[in-house]
Amino acid sequence: MQTFKFCRISGTRGNGIAVPSVCTFEAAFKFDSTESPHYVYNVIGDRNNNLRKNKCLVNNIAYSVVFFRSLSRIAVIAATTMIISYGLIEDSLAQAAPVTEPAGINLGDTSFNDGFSRLSPGWVYQQYFQISHFNAITGADGNVIPASKNMNVNAIASINQLVYVTPYRLLGGSLGATALLPFVDLAANPENPSLNLKANGFGIGDLTWGVFLQMPPIISGGRPIFTDRFEFDVISPIGKYNKNKDINQSSGYWSIAPYYAFTILPAPRCELSARLNYLYNFSNNTPASSSPISPGTYTRAGQAVWINFATSYVAIHGLDVGINGYYFKQFTNDRVDGFAQPNSKVTNLSIGPGISYEPYKSTLFFINDYFPIVEKNTFSGFQLVFRYVHAF
Repeated sequence: MQTFKFCRISGTRGNGIAVPSVCTFEAAFKFDSTESPHYVYNVIGDRNNNLRKNKCLVNNIAYSVVFFRSLSRIAVIAATTMIISYGLIEDSLAQAAPVTEPAGINLGDTSFNDGFSRLSPGWVYQQYFQISHFNAITGADGNVIPASKNMNVNAIASINQLVYVTPYRLLGGSLGATALLPFVDLAANPENPSLNLKANGFGIGDLTWGVFLQMPPIISGGRPIFTDRFEFDVISPIGKYNKNKDINQSSGYWSIAPYYAFTILPAPRCELSARLNYLYNFSNNTPASSSPISPGTYTRAGQAVWINFATSYVAIHGLDVGINGYYFKQFTNDRVDGFAQPNSKVTNLSIGPGISYEPYKSTLFFINDYFPIVEKNTFSGFQLVFRYVHAF
């Protein structure tokens, strides 16, 4: 009789049971002169550290061990294979499915004077050009996962937003509607060959659309001191999506993302802005991965809240300089086939400098840069955003 033990750090399924995020598989194999190799494996430990067992008769066994982390924008899978014996798997463990937060959420795309928007009926066009570069992945403890060091993942997005302010009023504010559609180019070239990521190239991303109520500014001493806006957005998974790729333009599922934005002007040349966001995700019935996933697997990314924050100072007329950032916090665990995946919550705090320029009335340019401060279960890297706003 021989016993083999190894550890696994991902949630998965095995013949209908839930395997915890950290567990031990114990396999015992009996050999003699008349029988082919056979016996059972036991799953030790569950989410509550209770013993669970799952048995199956197998011949000529081989196992694949998959390491997986949930990320804020993208899924990464690193796989290695342990051969215990020879031959084919007759009844094997299903692979864990990756779970990701939506790619189209606004992490730092807006910054200074965010509470202001058009009040009179008409159209506003905004163009965002976003460059993101990631060179590592962090785990639940905030440390870089060794296998991900020196990776090279790039995302370049051109995001087009159209805003319409209607002539209708509610509670003293202006009612409006908005739609946002990105075009995204994705590339992944990990230096470590075990991190075999496959990106989905160039294509459109998911459509974000919604309605908003822009309130007029509160005036004191002849100048505005406060203004705010409520918006309810829906993210529709219409973007390019390939279930055999690790990195996609689309999330593959629906989400809702309401927010409340405001700007405070404590002094004539200073402002403080924030956008408070909530994210609720629906199930993904076709999770994407370049490695095979057990048929019928479904996932659900955890709920999250985040804040975009900024403060700026008018250096000269039309030119504002300041600091901007965002803090993203996932507060429920991801789920695979209905089972929560421990230690899958994403945390991301990034801060950097920003500048805005108004060359003439109704036109604005923004440049905002973000560098990571705290990162857990997410990519590590920087983000640069160029933004153009024009009111018609």
